[in-house]
Amino acid sequence: MTDKWFKPKRYGYGATPSNWKGWAFTGAFVAIAMLMVAALIALQAPGWLVVLAILALTAAIIPFTKAKTDGAWRWRWH
Repeated sequence: MTDKWFKPKRYGYGATPSNWKGWAFTGAFVAIAMLMVAALIALQAPGWLVVLAILALTAAIIPFTKAKTDGAWRWRWH
């Protein structure tokens, strides 16, 4: 059994979950992002800070996702 959680997207750039671990990781990312946004809004943080926090969180998970992808990330037309 493979240790890869994601597979390259059929069209476009990036990866998509290919098993329950990939889906759990994606769900955890969404949950953390939502909690972070809710906390920043509750603290009345400026909008640019909310956007910057989401971008930082996204940038932090990309290397892990690439490492757990079964194949290379590249642009695919067909």
